[in-house]
Amino acid sequence: MSGDRTEGAVQPAASKRARKIILCATGAYIVYSLPRIILHLLRHVADDVQVVLSRRAAKMVSQQSVEVTSRNHVFIEIDESGDGVHVPHVELALDADFILVYPATINILGKVANGIADELISTLILAAEIPVIFVPVSSPAMNDHPAVQRNVERLKSDGYIVLPPMLGPEVATRERMDMIGEGFPMPTLLLQMQALLGDSGASRGKARRDTR
Repeated sequence: MSGDRTEGAVQPAASKRARKIILCATGAYIVYSLPRIILHLLRHVADDVQVVLSRRAAKMVSQQSVEVTSRNHVFIEIDESGDGVHVPHVELALDADFILVYPATINILGKVANGIADELISTLILAAEIPVIFVPVSSPAMNDHPAVQRNVERLKSDGYIVLPPMLGPEVATRERMDMIGEGFPMPTLLLQMQALLGDSGASRGKARRDTR
């Protein structure tokens, strides 16, 4: 219920909507709820949501459900084409306002932090010149590992927005089961997206490239 109250508090303040955002979903357990997340994004943030799934995520959520909800072709492979797009890692972000990586696994954080472009999502992010928000979803033990913390700090220093790890039910231990809810999963994420849309300079969340 608190999530609903937060939504009510921030929604009227949103003066601008995104025309299009890219939602990159990787293989954390919460990806099963992606159709609901898409509906929340369409309600609160964007007129159009283009979804990109990692191979692992594509095994955990119905591609058809995601396509029906977003009303867009869902891209998975780097050499895939559809909806008039032939080079997805370049073309998808050309007319988007920002990229949201949700859920973001430890794996995708490490790939982008270290410039590894071996599949569509990491390649798309590295090629994009628009803001990127990461929402990490993993166990506390993995999130607290020094190597993961280094990658998170590197992403932040490169200019990306990395939110605190999303807390929720722990499927392995059945802890925090009382955190299952129907509201927008992270009010902080909603505020961050609205802040990006209100930034006319659009400098927040972008990779800091050497323009010399």
